[in-house]
Amino acid sequence: MSNPLPQDEPDRFETDAAVFARLSEVPLEIVDKLIESTESVYSDLNTVRAHPYWADLVLHQGAAIRALREAREGLEAFRSEAVGARNTELGVIVATVVVDGRRYYAHGDDDKTALVDRLLRPEEPGRAGHLYTWDRPYEDDETPGPYQQMRVVTAEDLGVINYSEETEEGELSSWHTHNPEPAPQAPVLRFDAGSALTFPRDSVVPLERLRPALLEFARTGLCPDSVPWQQARWGD
Repeated sequence: MSNPLPQDEPDRFETDAAVFARLSEVPLEIVDKLIESTESVYSDLNTVRAHPYWADLVLHQGAAIRALREAREGLEAFRSEAVGARNTELGVIVATVVVDGRRYYAHGDDDKTALVDRLLRPEEPGRAGHLYTWDRPYEDDETPGPYQQMRVVTAEDLGVINYSEETEEGELSSWHTHNPEPAPQAPVLRFDAGSALTFPRDSVVPLERLRPALLEFARTGLCPDSVPWQQARWGD
């Protein structure tokens, strides 16, 4: 008969995904409350400006706020990595869509389908939207993110995808969709609204062909095989 596990020994059969899920439950709201409370004492400090301890109190308050903000940044990065590790263990690919200046996230196929449809029909035609796939939501363009992305520009029932991927060494590759029989009256689609860069006419394809490619990328995280590609270039 085997001996029971000690109370302080973790269940050896617990999955890695369960461990990562627990690690992702970082109580950032507690740190936020600490930051808020530490900032709020400044009004009280202003009432004792003439006191000889005032300068040192302000100095320490500022140092505490900086330390708390740094701690929050580290905890947020820790949580993000734990979420990514959990999703990787579970085989979950998270789609992030940026369209009309707003971000949307999807984990399941139905939600990804809804986001792709939103991406293809933006409120402002001609304005570029983006689709990212990663092991977590891509919440901030200012932080390192996924290595693959799609830029999507549409007008009426036509559009173009620019697919780009970056290696860990920072080498960037980029492709456009390819239409071997481009429409003679295809609209001029720009890299983004107001940009001087224009996509070549033979990269513009019907939305009904873009949709399966976007869905494939959202679900697999891989460059789709459902549309032909060409090396990225600009203008005709």
